[in-house]
Amino acid sequence: MLDALAALLKALLYVGVLSCAGAVFAQATLRPAAEGTSTLSQLMGRGAVLTIFAVLASAACLFFRLGAGFDMPTLSAVFVSGVGAAICLQIAGALLLLVGDGGGESLRLTQLSNAALVTASFAFNGHAAADGLTEGFVAFLHVSLAAWWFASLWLLRDVCSRKDLSAIATLIERFSMIAFGLVGGLIIAGLLLIGALVDFDRDPWLSGYGQLLAVKIVIAAVALALASYNKFRLTRRVASADPLAIHSLHRTIGAELVCIGAVLVATAILTTYTSPHQ
Repeated sequence: MLDALAALLKALLYVGVLSCAGAVFAQATLRPAAEGTSTLSQLMGRGAVLTIFAVLASAACLFFRLGAGFDMPTLSAVFVSGVGAAICLQIAGALLLLVGDGGGESLRLTQLSNAALVTASFAFNGHAAADGLTEGFVAFLHVSLAAWWFASLWLLRDVCSRKDLSAIATLIERFSMIAFGLVGGLIIAGLLLIGALVDFDRDPWLSGYGQLLAVKIVIAAVALALASYNKFRLTRRVASADPLAIHSLHRTIGAELVCIGAVLVATAILTTYTSPHQ
């Protein structure tokens, strides 16, 4: 029961992190096309609140999973460890995002730093962090780029639902300019993590970790296929103000977000029940 609760809380934490940090990253990179809408501000606020809740609940759940003993080994495992460092970064970053004001260039840079605090937590806790500093840094980049993709898609879907053709065309043009490089970086970082964590000489695909990782990769591949369809089949039609293309784009972006959500759930299960170090 506690393991299932831990997996659920991890999934919620991932959603919160991608929402609050990704909203800041998307706002910074998609300006000025992203301005004039409150979508990202709302996503950031709700994501920050969810992150704080999930972090505190996860810490309590871990405490009970370790036996709920108020002894030094148990408290050290929760707080004086990579887990503790991640908890501090996630709570501090989320709180600073909540109290910060996004107006002004210097304050935008501050918000970017606060968002980076949240995603940097994955450099200190998790399977990649357990392998070393380099792997932890790659995990930080991977989560940061995933956060940008998630929040950018959320914004695109919201704009498509408003039927403002000029706003949709402007945002898609800006998104397309940078998505190829950032999503490509996301893929490369993911492949580097797989190469670092998985020992292919030991036939990992027969292990529980390998099987769940394969499921996660398949879901991610579906999301990337949908993204490719959007870019190469729908973008030009949307630019020509085709209303049917905008409707199709709205649906496929929704499907992408569902796939990303499924990847987060698979990751939560993967990191709760299995380990590449077993």
